[in-house]
Amino acid sequence: MSGEHLITDDETRRIAEGFLSVSPWLGDIEWGRTVLGPNAGYLKGWGPDFPEDVELQEGQRWSWTVSFTDPVGDREGLSHTKVLEGLTRIVYGEHSGPDGWTYLVIRQWFTEPSQGRQALTLSTTHQSLICQQALYNKIVFRTPDEEVMFGKKMDFFEEQRPPADPTMGSGAPR
Repeated sequence: MSGEHLITDDETRRIAEGFLSVSPWLGDIEWGRTVLGPNAGYLKGWGPDFPEDVELQEGQRWSWTVSFTDPVGDREGLSHTKVLEGLTRIVYGEHSGPDGWTYLVIRQWFTEPSQGRQALTLSTTHQSLICQQALYNKIVFRTPDEEVMFGKKMDFFEEQRPPADPTMGSGAPR
């Protein structure tokens, strides 16, 4: 991938933040930092964290991490690299049916040049889908706004529903 399309740490962090915002059942959320680049693992030493005074070498840089507890009590986590894995599964994977349609937005966002893409905002639904692919390699839960397409909620039986009575409020239940 050329340098003009690289996904930045800020972009992946926004994706993780969107996922967390529509996942209120996740607990014990902790943000941290990590080092990315060649031989980054050697900088940790013997502990799980990077020392505050660690000197980064050429090609290494700081990045973000977030860990949380799922409803079962398992500790899960996301990072720049992990979110990129989920994004890669969506962009380069084979998807059919409703998932394929939903992923079209993410695929278009991905193909935008970096400067243009950074001005665009994925919905929390799309951010959640990327993180679910990263964590579970599948969609585990749907978000409330996911069924909205073309500006209105999808209803395959709309023609069969009685017309809305303007005196009765908002009309037929959706």
